[in-house]
Amino acid sequence: MKKTLLFLSFILVNGFMYSQTQPTVHNATFTKIAKNSGSDCSCSGWINKSVADQGESSTKDSNDVVKFDNVESDGVYQEVAVEANSNYTLDLEYWFSDATTTTQHIEVLILKGSGYVSGYTPAYAPPATAEQDGFGYDSLTAVDDTNNHVARTTIIPPGNTDKNSMTQLTFNTGSETSIAIFIRAVGPYDAGAHGDSGKDKGWMNGDTEVRIDNLVLVNLGATASVNDIFASKVTIYPNPASSILNIDTQETINTIEVFNLLGKKVITSNSKTVHINSLSKGIYMLKLTNSNSIATKKFIKN
Repeated sequence: MKKTLLFLSFILVNGFMYSQTQPTVHNATFTKIAKNSGSDCSCSGWINKSVADQGESSTKDSNDVVKFDNVESDGVYQEVAVEANSNYTLDLEYWFSDATTTTQHIEVLILKGSGYVSGYTPAYAPPATAEQDGFGYDSLTAVDDTNNHVARTTIIPPGNTDKNSMTQLTFNTGSETSIAIFIRAVGPYDAGAHGDSGKDKGWMNGDTEVRIDNLVLVNLGATASVNDIFASKVTIYPNPASSILNIDTQETINTIEVFNLLGKKVITSNSKTVHINSLSKGIYMLKLTNSNSIATKKFIKN
């Protein structure tokens, strides 16, 4: 029981210390919502007709979803503000209408904000006012340029028509503070079979409808390597300590905090000499932050 409680406390402390600003993704459940013009569809807030025809609203398991029609160039696109030098995960649910299909895969692309068209500032508009084309990425050439990719994954048809969950996509934003999420289904291209040349983007889904739902984008925080480098440049002594804990580093430190194993902040200091006389005996975590990194050090109060 004691080990379990300590483990849970450790999770609480780390979860508390590393909590991050989470991204705003409009209509991540692909609910059927009116866009700024034209028919209602769950592509609202997820539309960029310069690179893909709009996905259509559909229903699956009594919920609104977005559908990529067979032999069409359907896709979804949305720009999202993110934090630089942070790890993110993306999850998604999907269905194929036929177990046997020529749709080769679903493609999930994370595109760099630095690849947006020159002079463009993302608006991150809600569904009712989101633009429909001529913004962000305005050509498939730019979308397909691997130099503009933060991350890319493909989902191979699973051979069933059940609801499936993609293998979680994990990526780091590097210097990017904006990304575009672009998702499409890709199959053999046949312009003659497309049936709607005015919306033909030069690629197409295969012979089955594909549906997606419940996209989840999570910010996990700064990269471990950045934090580890910062932490490696910090030394604390003595440890164990009874009255004073000294911090030795040449790094700039913005905040100094001490947490107990329940995740409660018990000391805030503006000095590299931290007075811990008031603490009860036990194990504590020292948290140090600068402009873009976090270092944690465990110490014992005796």
